[in-house]
Amino acid sequence: MLDLSVPRTDIPQQPGKVETRPRETAEWLERLPFASPVDAAQQLAMALYALNRRPLAGDARLALMALYRPVVARAAASLEALLLESGVPPRQQQRQIGVLLRELHNEHAIGYKQALRALVENGPRATNASHLAEAASCLLASLHDVQAACHLTYVVTPTELWAEMHRVYRFACTNQIENRAGDTTPALETAYRQALLLALADPPRMSPTEILHARQIIRCFVHRTALGPVPADARAGFAIPVDGDAPPHHLSGTLHDAGLWLDTDGLCRHLRDVTLRLRADATPAGVGLPAHLDGRLCLTLIKRLARLWGPGARREFKRHAVPGSTVELVAGVSATHRLLEQAQHDPAAEAEADVAIGDAALPLAPSVNSSAWTVVNDSASGLALSGTPDAPLNLKVGDPVALRPVATASDWSVGAIRWIRMRDARQVELGIERLSPNVHPVWVRPLRGRRKASAEPALFLPGIAALKQGDRLLLPRHLYSRGLDAEVWHSPRQYLLTFGRCLEHTAAFDLVEFNVFVDGQA
Repeated sequence: MLDLSVPRTDIPQQPGKVETRPRETAEWLERLPFASPVDAAQQLAMALYALNRRPLAGDARLALMALYRPVVARAAASLEALLLESGVPPRQQQRQIGVLLRELHNEHAIGYKQALRALVENGPRATNASHLAEAASCLLASLHDVQAACHLTYVVTPTELWAEMHRVYRFACTNQIENRAGDTTPALETAYRQALLLALADPPRMSPTEILHARQIIRCFVHRTALGPVPADARAGFAIPVDGDAPPHHLSGTLHDAGLWLDTDGLCRHLRDVTLRLRADATPAGVGLPAHLDGRLCLTLIKRLARLWGPGARREFKRHAVPGSTVELVAGVSATHRLLEQAQHDPAAEAEADVAIGDAALPLAPSVNSSAWTVVNDSASGLALSGTPDAPLNLKVGDPVALRPVATASDWSVGAIRWIRMRDARQVELGIERLSPNVHPVWVRPLRGRRKASAEPALFLPGIAALKQGDRLLLPRHLYSRGLDAEVWHSPRQYLLTFGRCLEHTAAFDLVEFNVFVDGQA
């Protein structure tokens, strides 16, 4: 018997709560208010909730779920678009949208669980094999949607989610339907491999936009992977723990007790080829990806995915627990700039003077509030933090942050958020990569033939000779262009420079090299 967690259907329901006639259901679905994504998703979730708790024959439920499936996908895509700028902890509206997205996918998955259980209970002789394959494939795809919705909102996946995905895959293999695709449904094994690849893509280190791009990349190139028994000469690939409630993981890395192997060698070779073509100015459509994707983001993401899906990754530095240690944190280029300027100037003098670049007056901004975080572990390359912020800070993967130990007069260091995870509605965990132990506030005004262009706050990261690292600028997004000249106020100096190579590009900043060609005192 296939063990799936489903609600009871033998509890008396009030009549008229949900439509079960296919024609009337299709008409109701067409009338949903898609112009209001939240309202449409709420109505869908409520209808699925009632339907999932009403007794129905397996074939009848499967026919209804086929009507719901494209509508759920449309509503979910609209909710995902509303979450692209969501951070952690989320604002109230974003939190509600995230909860609604997860509930919608969860009820959609429950509908297919009920359909598959009913078909299995009928016995193999009474069940159409194509219906069984459709129910199993759509169930695994909907469980994968639950997984993606959790990653998109930075919450941990529900207990038993991976156990059920593994069970459904084993069930399909036992009944030899894992590779059976329908007219409108992919093969179950395809959805399973997509879920495995997304887990191995390290979603906590991605922004919502990157997660959605990664899903598109996986859909387009998943056919270049293979599932099978553990090979004797394992190359690029991962052992899949099919007997527990755990996803594959880079650091598990052992073949002991693994019943399945995900071969990613062909995928990684193809991604390296795609990287070369994107560098040569090929468009996403030209390499087999949807045309609407961001080409620059695709290039960055595919390079990262090729590393993650290649030979097993390991930490470069050992992490050490730091019990009781706390740090202050300020996020964002602008907030960090204001914080450092206030630390440099006498508060009494700040009220009387403005900072000026050339003929542009720049009033000093109001004070910046920091938040306190507990250090979970530390290393030479970064640290992990945990906290329960009182306010919705809206932190995102790729945000720059300033850090220093609490209650000390030490200098602020600068880093970047590399991963985010929420344990519950308030508990937030962050992974920070160190970028520089020192940081200075500067004003940067790009020179595009207009001397009176607006000056922008930026951060100067001094070079580290021991690491053969030169000085760098951390710029707000959309300011950088290679070869562009800029005027910089770096008290007490004022100089002209040319932007060089971009060392890192995120949704929040560009880290760039530069060359100074005119230097002088302000």
